[in-house]
Amino acid sequence: MIIDNELMFSDGQAETTVAEHASTNVVDLGAAGDAHIAPFLCILVAVAAASAGAATVQFKLETDSDAAFGSAETLYDSGALDVADLAAGTWVCRTRLPRGLKRYLRVTYTIATAALTAGAFDAFITPEVDTNE
Repeated sequence: MIIDNELMFSDGQAETTVAEHASTNVVDLGAAGDAHIAPFLCILVAVAAASAGAATVQFKLETDSDAAFGSAETLYDSGALDVADLAAGTWVCRTRLPRGLKRYLRVTYTIATAALTAGAFDAFITPEVDTNE
């Protein structure tokens, strides 16, 4: 799998508080929009998620024509995933990017119900996915 640093949203991003957290990086597609060369969104659990409560984590891919994401549109939504399902090495998604991309892309991580005591996530765009597991 090819991972370009310019297409990396998060590299081991650790969030623990109950809130919505934006990815460390925003991908700027420039004026290209849908004419990108990397068609897959990949989100990986880098460090197993853990919680003293019944925490959930929701992963979203958002797009906007404004870097401040004031009118963000959700293009991918994992739904709320139980922390027990987020073991290290688990792929949350390896899916094709949908149509409708605007200039800026980011991933958000929403932690709900209870705080995490551990957990870190990688998120990136890549031109191909590894299917030999």
